[in-house]
Amino acid sequence: MARKLIFPIIALLLLFGCKAKPDEMDNATHTETEQSDEIVMDSEMDSPVENDNPLQSYQYSWTKSEDMPDVVIIIDDFGNSGGQLLEDFADLPDEVVFAVLPDLSHSEEAASMASRKGHEVIIHIPMEAENSSISPGEKYISKDMDEKDIMKTLDGFIAQMPMAVAANNHMGSATTASLPTMKTVLSHLAKKGLFLIDSATTSQSAVYSAARDLDLFTAKRDIFLDVPDVSDATLASKIESLAKYKGRKEPIVIISHCHNREKLDAMRKFITQIESMGLRLVSLRDAFPKVRA
Repeated sequence: MARKLIFPIIALLLLFGCKAKPDEMDNATHTETEQSDEIVMDSEMDSPVENDNPLQSYQYSWTKSEDMPDVVIIIDDFGNSGGQLLEDFADLPDEVVFAVLPDLSHSEEAASMASRKGHEVIIHIPMEAENSSISPGEKYISKDMDEKDIMKTLDGFIAQMPMAVAANNHMGSATTASLPTMKTVLSHLAKKGLFLIDSATTSQSAVYSAARDLDLFTAKRDIFLDVPDVSDATLASKIESLAKYKGRKEPIVIISHCHNREKLDAMRKFITQIESMGLRLVSLRDAFPKVRA
């Protein structure tokens, strides 16, 4: 009798044992799936944070230094395009300065939008370049232009952008190297309540000498942000190079361009990074208060 009972009991044990194993395997698989999903979700959540500020991963020697000067950012070449790209550039911080080229299809639109959204506008004056086959514009200041033509040309540019607070040169390696020409340019701009920021497209620039001789104020570009490109590595190297201005009283003047969305994205990343490191972005009015008084 006992033997007859043993076999049914063993069969029942085997049956329940076989049923239990798949349940255990399902539970194990479910646990691994949840862990895998959590890893994917963490990865997806972390990714945008890294992409929002990729420049943060680089090492900088001057991080959060209290001796760093303020920063002025000028974006050149507005006037070539309008639409969404222009609107998105105009959504950058108010302190960013718009340098607008005259005589282009979107010059008035760019200047008006910038001013409406709180940006200072400066005239991006086309000037002759040395040994270049590229025309700086429909009208431009050449190195051999006489005084009357210089003043007439400048007046035409100023009339297109009456809200302008200053000017800087577009191209101009030939023109800015001419002391007599730059004396006329600076003198006439001063009469109109404007000053010139030298884009420093040549080491032979006579802008400072002209300003000194006339006892006029001028400023100078320190860094081209988007040269040779706008890769994260280039932007990081430009941020690191700011260390050489530590202790300087005058603001650092940085120029970039508005040619495409890549340059807009680079500008956003650059501003985010330098502000996180304690630098202050300022307008021309705040950077040079004595000039605008």
